[in-house]
Formats: sequence, structure tokens, C-alpha cells
Amino acid sequence: MNLSTGVGGYELNLEEYWQIVVRRRLIILFCAFALGGFSWLFTWFNQPPPTYNSTAVVKVDSVVEVAYSLTDGSLAQANNMSTYLELIQSYALMERVAQRLGLVPGELSAEEIRANQDYQSQVMGLREAIAAGQEGSSELIAITATWSDPAFARDLAQAVAEEFRIFNIEEKNRRVFDAKRFIQQQLVVVGERLKAAEESMRDYRQKHNMSTFGKDSEAVARLVADFEQEYRQSLSRQNILAFTLSQLRETLRRNTWNYQGISTSGSVSDYFDTLNRRLVDLALKHTELASLYTDSHPQMVEIREQGNEILLSMVGELEKQLRLTQRRIADLQQNVAETTQRYEGLPDQALELSRMGRTVRINEELYDLLEKKYQEVLIKEAEKVQEVSLVRPAFASYVRINPVRTAQTALAGFILGFVLGLIIALILEAMDTSVGTIEEVESFLSVPVVGFVPHLSHDEAAELFSGVEGLATAGHELERQMRLITHFSPPSTISEAYRTLRTNLLFSQGGGHRVVIVSSATIKEGKSTIAANLAVVLAQQGGRILLIDADMRKPMQHHIFGLERAPGLAEVLLDQIEWRRAVRHYSDVMLGEMGIDQALLTPGLDQLDVLTCGRVEVNPPDLLATPLMQKLLDEVRQEYDLVVLDTPPLLHTTDVTVIAGKVDGVLLVYHIGAVVRGALKRVKSNIEGVGGRVFGVVLNGVRGDISPDYAKYKMDRYYNYAYGEHSRENLTLSEKVRKLANDFRKRLLGRGGRK
Repeated sequence: MNLSTGVGGYELNLEEYWQIVVRRRLIILFCAFALGGFSWLFTWFNQPPPTYNSTAVVKVDSVVEVAYSLTDGSLAQANNMSTYLELIQSYALMERVAQRLGLVPGELSAEEIRANQDYQSQVMGLREAIAAGQEGSSELIAITATWSDPAFARDLAQAVAEEFRIFNIEEKNRRVFDAKRFIQQQLVVVGERLKAAEESMRDYRQKHNMSTFGKDSEAVARLVADFEQEYRQSLSRQNILAFTLSQLRETLRRNTWNYQGISTSGSVSDYFDTLNRRLVDLALKHTELASLYTDSHPQMVEIREQGNEILLSMVGELEKQLRLTQRRIADLQQNVAETTQRYEGLPDQALELSRMGRTVRINEELYDLLEKKYQEVLIKEAEKVQEVSLVRPAFASYVRINPVRTAQTALAGFILGFVLGLIIALILEAMDTSVGTIEEVESFLSVPVVGFVPHLSHDEAAELFSGVEGLATAGHELERQMRLITHFSPPSTISEAYRTLRTNLLFSQGGGHRVVIVSSATIKEGKSTIAANLAVVLAQQGGRILLIDADMRKPMQHHIFGLERAPGLAEVLLDQIEWRRAVRHYSDVMLGEMGIDQALLTPGLDQLDVLTCGRVEVNPPDLLATPLMQKLLDEVRQEYDLVVLDTPPLLHTTDVTVIAGKVDGVLLVYHIGAVVRGALKRVKSNIEGVGGRVFGVVLNGVRGDISPDYAKYKMDRYYNYAYGEHSRENLTLSEKVRKLANDFRKRLLGRGGRK
């Protein structure tokens, strides 16, 4: 399926789009890995502080009266659950948690904590770190603490659960706790007072040596003791009435009547008991109606108002009984004083001792009463209401809840970089003006492609020659073997490509080519290697072949065949030597650097003669333009079946244009993507402008498996070609650095063209 139309009417298909990706893979992979690595580094260095969670689970069991349990209490229970969730995150509870964890001193009151800005910030920080939620429709509440320290998160969740449990117990049993606290305080006070009275009486007896009283003193003591016992009972009743009155007033002030009766120690009065029974009846009625109506229903409001009226009446009755008790206490005090005056004749010491004894007895009875009440309160406390229980304690979790997703970010960056690389690759491909396929070359130049030569790397060559005895796998010898692959490895794929080129050359245009120039548009396109191998495969077919190295700027043929450079073409054109004496034959190759063994490795070289470049002392175009060059071409055309001339690149010199019109045709070597299409077109125009003719193009640098994608467009080291008097090895350091920089820029910008 065609997706887009290229230059010259050639359309790209899916396979060729894939080849674009393969050719530009370095840019695509660089963008992908660069953006992926940057995303990974950016995510890693900008990661948030680690955060950990810890959860404690509590269960809330609502305490319901028996009568209330017979009705539907689900609605009230749901409301209570919402209240519990709000209470867990309340500021008051967080103050207690902060004191429990030691963040706030435990001896400070709530007012002192709120007055301190630092302590208040600590409490608010804990409040923001706590989240509470009901687990489904169950009675379980999950308390989750979030903190940067997993151990502190565990302690915080556990502390909130414990404080919530304790707070619930205190709220549900506040009356018992208040009574216990009051009795504890009174026990301390009365105990100290009793101890002081006993010590005073003991000291007084020892001081006055008194052990017994007379009958009169005993009678007085008994009478006074009766008054004082009643006084103590009245005083106890006064305390009970005062405590009950204060609790009722607090209930009315807070409007927190819980629809229950009022419990007191002992009977206040018949009227008070009647009011209390009416209050219990209202509570029972409220329980019955709660399953049918809400708190805003008129009947529910009426029950609340009646209860408040009864509470007000009970307060009035308590105030009345308290006043009566206070008057009775005053009367008893007056009776004690009158009895004491009546018996003024008794000894003062006995009377004082009697008073001390009375004080001791009063304190003893009061202390015994408080002890009894304290035990009763302890029993009630043991029966205290406890709705909240810890189901699952908090555990420290070292798995952070905000993990750094570097892998996901890097993958996303890699994908974005890959897409960006694809876009850049397509842009570079669109900007690339070189030609890279057979169809493009033939369509653009109107010249057939007569052959293509696969690419051969050093590693591939070393592996190719490793099994052949007498051939090198490294060094200078490997370079010669790679350049003359048709002689050293005739069965190879590359040698077969040259034989295909030979066949196409011989049968193109009727086979009338006798003198052929092999040239290229620019440097490093491998034209010298192709000229040498073409001459070899032509000789291997049995024809007499002459290879002339006409590249007087950077000659390579004497290196390839291991021959002396001079005498050669330059000396012939200067008329210093006759050309037949300058031609090198098979014997010269065997006696040269190649040696007899390598020369005899493959038949065919005995049909190949080589005319090397020679020593060039004048301008090469002037030499090639001499009449001796035309004479040479005419004579070798008569003596040889085919003459191959290796000439310099056309874009850098005018050597080819000087002799292009004197030969039968030009074979243009084009390394895939080496030059832009305009330059390639200009080369062909220059040749035709001087009367020459380009009869075919050889594509060089194709992959070794001769696949149509031309994956590798760049020649390896053995294709290096430089011009001038000095080779690469003789360049200065600055020149080498500049050349390497230019080569890298060309590779990065895709000057290699379509691969």
C-alpha cells in the first residue's frame, strides 16, 4: 500500500518507511533514551518526601435499653456513627492525643494549649494527618494516620484509637467519674481531719493525766454525742442533696437529659420520689415513640418539655429539702451549745475531752460513710458503659503510599522520545536531497543501474578469510584482501556482485565498450576498489584487461596489487618511457608485496596488466590533456579486450572531463547517499558537456545480504579516500580534529543520505 509520493513520482510503501526507521535508528534511539533518561532523573530528583499509612480499627457497640431494642434503632445508630467519625477528628480529641504522644506537656489544660501557637500547630498537624471512615455498613471504624515516619504513623493511629475509647468511656460514665472524684477528695480531707482530732485527744489526755469521766460527764457526753450524730447525718444529707442539685442544674444548663430517672443516695422526699417515677414513665414513653417519630415530632418535643418541667420541679424540691436540712443543722448546733451551758459545773478539762471525743467520733462516722460510698462508686465504675473497643491495633507499614514511579515515567519519556525521534527522522528524510534506491537513481539520472556492491565490514572480512590458509585476518594484509575481494574470495557474495556488474557491463549497449572510465562524484565512494575488482573479474573471464591508475592525486592501485608506483602513467605521458615497458604484468604482482602464494590463489590475474600512476611532478589535468594520452588510449584499445581507467572524483577535479570524450563511456560509482541529487545530476551534465557518456551507475555500500533497504550507507575505513600531497596520517592534530568534527556533523545531520 502506498502512503506518500516521493520526488520524481516514486511512491514509498510500508517497507520503505520501515527502512527509513532503520536508517535513522541512531537518532530515534538517542531521542528515546535521552528523553527516557531525563524523565527518570527528573522524577527521581523531584520525588516527594516518603509518606506511610497505619490503620487501627475500633468497634462501636451502641448501648440500647431493653425497651428500645424492641424497636428499630437503625436510624439513630447511623446518626451516632456519623457523630463518632466527626468526634475522632475533633480538635479536643487531638489535644489529648498530642499530650499522650508527648508533643504537648500533659499537665497543661485545654485553655493553656490553645493559648500557645506552637502547641496549637502541633495539634492541627495531627488533625490533618488523621482520617476516619466506616467500613461498609458495619460498626467498624478505620482510623488511618498518614506520616513521613512509619513508626510515628503507627503510634499516632494507636493513640487516636485509645484516646477515642477512653473519651467515649468518660462521656458515657461522667456522673460516676464525677462522684468518684468528689468522694476521693473528701476521703483525703476527712482522713486528715480525723487523724488530727485523734492526735489532739491523745495529747490532751497525756497532758492532764485523764483516763475516765464521771457519771455526769458521761451523760453529758452521751447527750452531746446524740446531737452530734444527728448533726453528722444531717450534714451528710446536706452534701448528698447539694451534689444531686448541682448535677440536675448542670443537666438543665446543658439540656442533656438522657430520658432516664435520677438516682440518689437515700430518699429525698415522697414528692421527689413521685417526680422521679413520672420521669421514668416519660423515659419509657420516649423509647416507645422513638421507633415511630423523629426528635422533631410534636409528641417527642412534648415529652422533652415535660421532662424539663419535672426536672425543674425536682430542682425546686431539692432546694427546699436542702434549706430544711440546713435549718436542722443550725438547730442541732444550737442544742449542743445549750447542753454545754446547762452543765457548766463540770470540770472544764472533762468537758474539753468530751468535745474532742465527739469530734473524733464525728470524723470516724463521716470517714466510714465516705468509704462505703466510695466502694459503691467503684462497683458502679466496674459496671461502666463501654461502647468502643479496639479490634485491630495499628502496625507499622514500611511501604510508602506515594511511591516514586520512575519506571513508568521513564517508559513514558522513552515512548515520547521515540515518537520525537520518528518525527525528527521523517523531517531529516524529507530534507535529505540524496538518492538512495535503484528506482530513484534510474529515474533521476535516466541512466541504468548496472550493479551494486554489498558493504563489507572488517569483522565480516576477518570471518570470511579465517578459514582460508595463507590469508590474514588483521592488519595491512587484511586491507588488501578486502579491497581485492574478487581475487581472495571468489565464492563470496561480494565477488558475485562484481561478476554481475561485469555481465551487465559487457552486454550493455551491445557490448561496444573497450575503454571505460570508473569514477565517482565525490571522495570515499569506493571507485578505486570497484575499478580493481571489475578488472579482476573481467580477467577471470579470459579477456586481456588493462587497469590504468589515472588518479594522479590519490593513487590506490599500486597499493591494492602490491606494486611499485613508478614508472607509470605520469612517466608515459611525459614521454620518459614507452607505455609497454611501464605496464606491470602477472610476474610483477607475484614478485611484489602480494607474493607468489597469494597471486596464485585464484586464476585470472595472468590476464590482467596494471599501469600504475607513476610520480606526478606537474598538474594532472595538463598531463591527461596531452596528445600522448590520446595516443595511449588508441594503442591500448587495439591490444586489450577492455581497458579500465581509475580516475579522480568529478566534483573535486577536472581530470575526468579532460578525457571523458576520449573513451567509450563512464561508469559512475555512487555510494548510497554520499551526495545530494543536484550534485549527482551536475556530474552527469559535466560529462555529457565534454562529449562523454555515462552508460551506467554502480551502487556501492549496499548491505552484504543484498537486501533492498540498504541499511548501511557509510563506507568503513578501507574506503577512505583523501586528496592532496599528504595522507591522513600526515595531517596535523588540528586538521585531524576538524576533519573528525566535520565527519560527525555529516553523520548526525544525515548527510549519509538514505541508507
